Amino acid sequence: MSIYQNIFHYYRGQTRSAAEETQILQVENNVTKAFLNVLQHSSPELTIAFVNILGINSKEKGFEYRYQVNSPLPKITPIAAIIGIAESNEIKTGVSKQYGIPDGAIISNEVSLLIENKIGFNSYLEQEQLNRHKINFANGQIVKEKPIILTWKEVRNFLNNQYQYFEGKQDLITCFLLRQFEEFCLINCIGDKQKSKEYFFLRFEKLKARELARTIDSYIWNNNNFNVLDAGTSNGIGYKREGKSKFATLTTARQRCLILHIGEKEWNLGLEIQDKIDNELGIKYPRKDYEYTKYPHEAYIRLEWVENFSQIEPYINLANEYRK
Repeated sequence: MSIYQNIFHYYRGQTRSAAEETQILQVENNVTKAFLNVLQHSSPELTIAFVNILGINSKEKGFEYRYQVNSPLPKITPIAAIIGIAESNEIKTGVSKQYGIPDGAIISNEVSLLIENKIGFNSYLEQEQLNRHKINFANGQIVKEKPIILTWKEVRNFLNNQYQYFEGKQDLITCFLLRQFEEFCLINCIGDKQKSKEYFFLRFEKLKARELARTIDSYIWNNNNFNVLDAGTSNGIGYKREGKSKFATLTTARQRCLILHIGEKEWNLGLEIQDKIDNELGIKYPRKDYEYTKYPHEAYIRLEWVENFSQIEPYINLANEYRK
C-alpha cells in the first residue's frame, strides 16, 4: 500500500505557495477526521475501549461522532470532558490568541467528549484554548475541571493493541481500518518524531518497489561484510560503514530510487556502473545533464524496473567495496 492508496491520506498535490501553517492545519484536520472515521466505522467496542483508557467507565454503544464542532452539543450527559491529543503531553499557558472550534466530538447518552488535536513536534496544546472549548457543551453541562491529555504515540499504541484483539475476533473491517490508520500515521509522521524506515518505504508508489526497498534494507543491514551504520537523510535511508562515506541511499528524491555512491568523484565509476545497470535492466536511467558532471560517482536504480534482487546485488556490493 503506497501513500496514494491509503484511504485516509489526502494527496494535496503541489502546494509550494501555501504557507507552512496552512499546510499543517490541512494535515491536522485530516488526522482528526481519519481518527474519528476509524472509530465511527469500526466495531463500537473500539470506541468503548478508547473511552475507558481516558479513565471514563462507559459501556454505551450508541455513539455519535462530529467533526469541527461549530455549535453547542445537544444534551447534558453524566460525564463530559475535554480531550487533548498532541505529540507532547505538555500544555502551554498564557497564550493570547484567538482560538477556533473543537476539532471533533464523541457523544453518547453517557458521555460528551470534545477533542482538540495538535500535530507537529513544535506544536502544543494550550490551556486557554482547552478552557474556551467548554462553552461548546450543552448549557448546564458539568465538565471535568482538567482536560484529559494523550499523546499521538499513546493513541497509536492503543490502536495497535486493539488490532491484536480484533484480529483474534476476525473483525476484518475494524482490522482494515486500524491498519490503514497506522499506515496513515507513518506516512505523516504522527506520533513519530523521526521519520521511520517504513515512512520512506511507503513513498515508493508500486508494491514491487516497496518490497524491493525492504529487501535492500534487510540485505545491507544483515550482511556482516558491510557492518553498516545508519546514515539517514531528510529524504531517505542512507548506509555507511564506520569511518567511511555513504555507499548507498534509498531516496524519495530523483523520482524515488536507490543511489549507489561508488568510489571517489574523480574516478567517474558511477557513470561506468550506470551503463552496466542500464544494460542489465534493459532500460536507460534518465540522468539529468548536471548529474553527469556533479555526481559522476553515483549510479541510480529505479526499483520498479528491477525484476529480482539478484540483478542489483553485485552493484550494491561493488559500491560498498569502493567507497572510501
